[in-house]
Amino acid sequence: MSDKTPIRIKESDALKCLAGLVPVGIFWKDADRRFLGCNQMFLDYYGLSSVNDIIGKTDEDMGWHIDPEPYRSVELQVIECGETIKNVPGQCIVKGKVRDIRASKMPLYMDGRIVGLVGYFVDLTEEIARIERLTELSNTDELTGLLNRRAYAEIAQKFESQFQKDNTDFVLFMIDLDEFKAINDEYGHEFGNTLLKSVSRSLTDASAADSVLFRYGGDEFVILHQYRSKSEIGKIQKRLLAAAESPRNIEGTSIHLRASIGHAVYSETQYMTSLIEQADKAMYRMKDEHRQNK
Repeated sequence: MSDKTPIRIKESDALKCLAGLVPVGIFWKDADRRFLGCNQMFLDYYGLSSVNDIIGKTDEDMGWHIDPEPYRSVELQVIECGETIKNVPGQCIVKGKVRDIRASKMPLYMDGRIVGLVGYFVDLTEEIARIERLTELSNTDELTGLLNRRAYAEIAQKFESQFQKDNTDFVLFMIDLDEFKAINDEYGHEFGNTLLKSVSRSLTDASAADSVLFRYGGDEFVILHQYRSKSEIGKIQKRLLAAAESPRNIEGTSIHLRASIGHAVYSETQYMTSLIEQADKAMYRMKDEHRQNK
């Protein structure tokens, strides 16, 4: 049996150890939202030499937020209403850079009454940037750099929502390169890929500034465009077709492409599936005409 006398550890000392251990910035404030203290990670994050740099000051005094009102509003909810508010996204200015954070705050009680708040934050800047990079990669066609079919599904929904909101109508163009398989068979897939990249650049240049261009798959391209007048549609279609069919020199070989194009207007279909089906049918009608006139 041990004869050692148990050591009594003060609760405040244990909390200080915990505050120094957890990988988040911890702080506590009085009922007027003035800082009373913080942990070392908080000081390191903001580049402060001592807790004395913040004691008695508010966020507004420190100038850490471009718009401090949302932070003030949350803290008043905590102090005046006793609410615990978790994982609130926001931004702060740290060493001359804007950082993305997520903060949680809860009331600080003493003798049964709220005397302030305690909170913590975590920095999400790198994580958000990583997610954005992954999203961009998942929405981008690897070969051409255009938006891909997945991106089309997301953006088309936004066009549709805008129409439902204020009747802003839009047109969908579908373009397909005639006999592209034959070109691949004759010259090889690497040649075909180079050709697709060249066509993508031409279509990008020919698209209206307020149009969105996608590589829908293979040698098919889709363009979404919100129009002000239906007279725009024919002009854009001619410009896109001319761009796709412009003469090219690929790896020393002259290529004269033939392309087919069709379009459909959303207000005449009211469904995205019908819209792309109608544009696809119109495009194939032109393709059939090309076959008959060979």
